[in-house]
Amino acid sequence: MEKNERNCLLWLNHIKTFRTYDRTKLIRLFGNAVSAYEALKKNSEEVGRLLEKHVIKASTMEEIVNDNEDRWLDRLLSEAERKNIKIVTLDDPDYPERLACISAPPLALFMRGRTELLDYENGLGVIGSRRPTHYGVTMADEFSKSLSRKGFTIISGMAMGIDAMAHQAALESGGNTIAVFGGGVDICYPQTNYDIFLEMCEKGLILSEYEPGEAHVSIHFPARNRIISGLSDAVLVVEAALRSGTLITADFALEQNKDVFAVPGRVTDMLSKGTNNLIKQGAILADSPADILIYMFGPDEFYKSTGTKRDEAATEKSSQKVVDQPRAPLNEKQKKLLSVLGFEPVFIDNLIRINDMNITDTLHQMKVLTDLGYVRVVEQSYYILSGKNTCN
Repeated sequence: MEKNERNCLLWLNHIKTFRTYDRTKLIRLFGNAVSAYEALKKNSEEVGRLLEKHVIKASTMEEIVNDNEDRWLDRLLSEAERKNIKIVTLDDPDYPERLACISAPPLALFMRGRTELLDYENGLGVIGSRRPTHYGVTMADEFSKSLSRKGFTIISGMAMGIDAMAHQAALESGGNTIAVFGGGVDICYPQTNYDIFLEMCEKGLILSEYEPGEAHVSIHFPARNRIISGLSDAVLVVEAALRSGTLITADFALEQNKDVFAVPGRVTDMLSKGTNNLIKQGAILADSPADILIYMFGPDEFYKSTGTKRDEAATEKSSQKVVDQPRAPLNEKQKKLLSVLGFEPVFIDNLIRINDMNITDTLHQMKVLTDLGYVRVVEQSYYILSGKNTCN
């Protein structure tokens, strides 16, 4: 292996038994990747000191001794070329400036898709539960679509649930989106996101610090999260339980001095416990995309950039929040039916029971409420309140 900075950065990134911050410590200690490589490969006294001070582990030295770096590097470069994967290292001028500033920047990035998407003005990390409620899916869709239309690049981890919805919403709105993987960019994970994966390879960007062919395993995801927050100018948490990997990303964002927004939820929902607790701790409550735009750019700049007058924005904001404001007189049956609806789908059979088992009348009343704009059908025979949260 030719001993230049790029190759040595790739080699340090390649050693799997390093902890997240080990590589950064070594480069800071020796000044550059080449010097760190030389010390680990040839200086037994220095290695002894590093082991004694717990800068590196014994298992790491065992891996280094048994590693054939020439064969590994040839295989890596040929595989990246064959799969059209671009590689940038920390010393590369194309390396994202936002990541270079975090406490443990990835030494190498493997990228698939539109690499020009890394040149963006505003990046928003959108994260949340892998098993969201219908409310969470709706909020992720609305926020991601609205903000991507305003020029934000939507950044997430393409996990099931909120992550996948955020990417899909950005793609559907014609916006830009970046997925950060916890494994090789040539492996779709999870397989249920295969359609999104193919579309991201063509219209979006997938990147990872893990080499092609590297498995997506749970131990990688916390480290992956620091890259999501690092690429983002702010992070939006849509739904999260009190103990959730999503909150790790929020913690990284706070450590990196990024704004953290949270969508509030019902106090009885387990997946709202994490977001509501974030708000208690100082995260910025966001109940519409306008909240994020106004907070980040200020009201004057926001109204100027969107062409929205202040009184129009105030009226729109008010109409977004009051979803049950009367639009027309309601009878008692309609009020009773509305009282059991929320932002989670309710099956028609449950509404029929509420309406004294009168099937024909219940269907009629729900049709009236739908026409008046109070409710909408989300799936066949499932109803929710029709409140919208957009700034368009």
